[in-house]
Amino acid sequence: MEAGSIIRIAMTTAGIAVMLCSFWFLSVKKMTADFAVIWEILGVLLIMIGAVPGLSGWTQNLFARGEQLVICIGAAGVFFCYLFSLLLSRLLMKNHELAIEVSMLLREKGAAHQEQKRRESVWQENVEQPRKELLIILPVRNEEKNIGKVLEQLCCPEILETADVLCINDASSDGSEEIIDGYPCVQIVNVYGLGYGSALQSGYKYAVRNKYQYVIQMDADGQHDVCNIPMIYRKLKAAGPDGEGEDIVLASRFMEGSSRFPVSAVKRFAFWLFRTMIHMVTGRKIADPTTGLQGLGRRAFSYYAQYNNFDHQYPDANMVMQMLLLNYRLAEVPAVMHARTEGKSMHSGLEPVSYMLRMCLSVPAVVFRIKVLRRR
Repeated sequence: MEAGSIIRIAMTTAGIAVMLCSFWFLSVKKMTADFAVIWEILGVLLIMIGAVPGLSGWTQNLFARGEQLVICIGAAGVFFCYLFSLLLSRLLMKNHELAIEVSMLLREKGAAHQEQKRRESVWQENVEQPRKELLIILPVRNEEKNIGKVLEQLCCPEILETADVLCINDASSDGSEEIIDGYPCVQIVNVYGLGYGSALQSGYKYAVRNKYQYVIQMDADGQHDVCNIPMIYRKLKAAGPDGEGEDIVLASRFMEGSSRFPVSAVKRFAFWLFRTMIHMVTGRKIADPTTGLQGLGRRAFSYYAQYNNFDHQYPDANMVMQMLLLNYRLAEVPAVMHARTEGKSMHSGLEPVSYMLRMCLSVPAVVFRIKVLRRR
């Protein structure tokens, strides 16, 4: 066999191996989605270089000149980089968990100090606050232009009679922290920016430790109208034919009764793609699998609060697929939502490209893990 053919076969095989291994490690939660996407792209490049003779010409020239050592060193470098990415993925996962715990401990330390001051105050002595069963979670990242308006609506007597409000400040660099401190809500400040998913998971952990029964998560940018909260709450508490309530309630922008919401052609395609994937695998038709306005019962958010059960960055259609396959009860209700008017969206710039790549890889990985590997 000619040297050129050997090189092409080797590179094509290496590319296929890299892609399959990356998908496997993502499925078993040993590699982060970011690293998996990078290695999938590199695997495709290796296959293209090996399959197209013109692209593999430079490696053939090296081999023809007797520089096999260079190629071997390159292959060894790729192998060790792959092992390093697996190690780094594990460290990042553990680091996220540790950072969440540290942030919560710092909050508890501050809360203990405030409680001591409260007990020392004569006029507040022996005053007991009734425990509520609903917690509203708001992940906040540089939302100083919006968070005040949202909290103004959330901290009204009608809401605070039935719910506590928790803001997870994901290391905002603007004035969000000071604005939040001006309202009667709890604030946890992450030690550094952990991402949208980690902020939500901090809220789930807080809800578990403080024995809440229900959680409603909403964005801090003003897109989610506060009027949705009572409807989601009622749906969570309503018992079905079996006497059990819903585990997850999705507030949909695209159901009959929802308010009109402007969506670009690219986003419409993404929604269609995710709806189709979920319907093909689970048989369920989900109108809005990417909504961030959700209600969760204790069974669902207790599962999410556990290590590595929740996407740290983009928990969207992949989490909906996961919970449906794990037989959690899920329902949808129509929602009133508004377009963002202030601040910068986390899906701006090149983020939508990264988001689509992650979702198109993460959703099949969830299916493979649960349906084929039979893992949770």
